[in-house]
Amino acid sequence: MLGKAVYEGIVVDVPFASFFLSQLLGAQHQALYYSSIDELPSLDKELYKSLTFVKHHDGDVSELDLTFSVDEDCMGRLITHELIPGGKAVPVTNENKINYIHLMAHFRMHTQIKDQTAAFIRGFRSIINPDWLSLFSTPELQRLISGDNAPLDLRDLRRHTQYYGGFHDSHRVIGWLWDILEKDFNEDERSLFLKEALPVVWFVTSCSKPPLLGFAHLEPPFSIRCVEVGDDEDTGDTIGSVIRGFFTIRKKDPQHRLPTSSTCFNLLKLPNYQRKSTLREKLRYAVSSHTGFELS
Repeated sequence: MLGKAVYEGIVVDVPFASFFLSQLLGAQHQALYYSSIDELPSLDKELYKSLTFVKHHDGDVSELDLTFSVDEDCMGRLITHELIPGGKAVPVTNENKINYIHLMAHFRMHTQIKDQTAAFIRGFRSIINPDWLSLFSTPELQRLISGDNAPLDLRDLRRHTQYYGGFHDSHRVIGWLWDILEKDFNEDERSLFLKEALPVVWFVTSCSKPPLLGFAHLEPPFSIRCVEVGDDEDTGDTIGSVIRGFFTIRKKDPQHRLPTSSTCFNLLKLPNYQRKSTLREKLRYAVSSHTGFELS
């Protein structure tokens, strides 16, 4: 699934641990022999804290009653893994604690999850050519997977927005919309608008970030359709209602209706509000209450 998303240019909001990305890039053979405890916090912060405590412990480490083994609860069964042959009987001392720390880190980051990691890498590489991956560093691969953390580029979004039902880029409601997003909404609210108004981006990829190369690569393109009905006359549940709305503009006052969206079309159905303040209120309510845009 992740390989397919990367291949199609769909960003997925998943922050992978740096050591895992290194293996995905092809450094897994090195991981068999080496692991850096500095990478452990990206997977297990609590274990990192515990091992750091052991490393800097001023007293006799043997008093902590540690051995070169680790217990794991597997569905109610306690399984002991030895870090070295006979490790359950080998105490951790001041002399060997550094070796213990590295072995514990290696077990947690590699040995414990080696089967799952190998399966993940096989699946990913069945879609993405390993030679392509060699072009990227670890941070670049994370960016390729999850996109940028840059603020939402409203100009790029507006430039690649399509309009239907009587709306156009110079329509007063459309002008209000972009003005509200730019001047009245903060960055968090703009990100929420992206999440709610572009349901395909959010519900398919679980990511509120735009496509890596910008909204020109969003499929289907973001569209805004005018609706003026204040009741359930147009729910947008069918393809027919969407198509009809592309060519029709209604006359009812929609002041009590929230914006809606069609998840399969990247389509925002925006009522033809008579006041900018009403549009601002409905937009802010929709994004701040996490209601979505009454998805249909």
